[in-house]
Amino acid sequence: MQACVELIQESEDKFRKIAENSLVGMFIYNDYFLYVNDAFCKMTGYTAAELLKMHPWDLVEEQDKNVFQELIQRRLQGEMFSFVHNDSLMVRKDRDRLNVKVSAETIKYKGKYAGIGVTMDISDIVKKNEMIKVLMQALSQSDDIIFITDVQGSIIHANDALIKKYGYTLEEVIGQQPSIFSSHQHEKSFYAHLWETILRGDNYNAVIINQKKDASLVYVDTKITPVKDEKREIVSYFVTTARDITKRVEAEEKLRQQATMDPLTQVANRYQFELYFDDFIARFQRKDHPFAILILDIDHFKNLNDEHGHLVGDEVLKALSQFILQNIRSIDKFARWGGEEFIILLDGALEHEAMHTAEKLNKAIATTRLNDLYCITVSIGVTVYRQNDTKQRAIERADMALYAAKDLGRNRVVFN
Repeated sequence: MQACVELIQESEDKFRKIAENSLVGMFIYNDYFLYVNDAFCKMTGYTAAELLKMHPWDLVEEQDKNVFQELIQRRLQGEMFSFVHNDSLMVRKDRDRLNVKVSAETIKYKGKYAGIGVTMDISDIVKKNEMIKVLMQALSQSDDIIFITDVQGSIIHANDALIKKYGYTLEEVIGQQPSIFSSHQHEKSFYAHLWETILRGDNYNAVIINQKKDASLVYVDTKITPVKDEKREIVSYFVTTARDITKRVEAEEKLRQQATMDPLTQVANRYQFELYFDDFIARFQRKDHPFAILILDIDHFKNLNDEHGHLVGDEVLKALSQFILQNIRSIDKFARWGGEEFIILLDGALEHEAMHTAEKLNKAIATTRLNDLYCITVSIGVTVYRQNDTKQRAIERADMALYAAKDLGRNRVVFN
């Protein structure tokens, strides 16, 4: 009998030693608390002496007392069952509420049934979970397109705005690469730079032209943020946020066209041609790359307007513009210079090449009925850009050649 008592005493001593050094709250109870450790006292705000005079249900909200009393009575009657409550509210001595996780079992304690429990303070976890919930709701409800990828680029989360904007279902997007939205409007080097930037842990920002499921294009102002591990060393995820700026881009493009396009003929205007000319001069100075200037003027255009009216004159100007565009190379630049005058920059052309092109164009216009209705001829002045030239000097030289062509009877080409 003495040995049995000593064994029980040794077990109790080991339990108390473990309990007193534990960081979690531990307690034993029947109708009242029979034992509490220091961690449980700190958690509740009560002293051990105070707790040993209290019922276990004194630490819960008023509306929960009946539930806990019923569970405790079942346990004290010898019913063996485990109980885990992952999100209980403990009422501290200072009346603050503490989120706790409680685990309890039925035991025999000093010859009677009792309960033993362990309590963990999970307030920080609950707060973090609440914050995560709020953040997820914010992500889901945001008007901006938001998605998260792993380091291999697979999409692991996408918000409602992305689904709505691109027209895919969530199931079609999750697990896919962002290339599912590719419009093939960017060079491979564009995406290579993107990946190089984010893989070294830097933020990336650019306007990307993407494609919806219905193949229509969307311009998105995109920011990709690498998410690093706790040591801020290894990239674990990428968070992409993007805003649809398609309407803004289209408006800007419309304004650009209005600023650089002739409204009647829909070819480059004088302002845009000046920019083209500057580029050609810069390349000439840098690489000695030749080019020629052609100025065209419709012969007797005033007579055409007087005889048929300005609406017909406008139709001729539009038809001639499209005809010239179809008969020069894509590398050449063409613009309406003013009135019935047009100007062309022939890329890489020397004198004989410029004259050949001008003669061919002059003949083609003279032998073609524009829109199958109008017969016109043009006079063309030609020059090439020379060392120590200026833009003004070169244009004046081409203009002089044009007037010489008119003086010689029109419908011809003159080089100066």
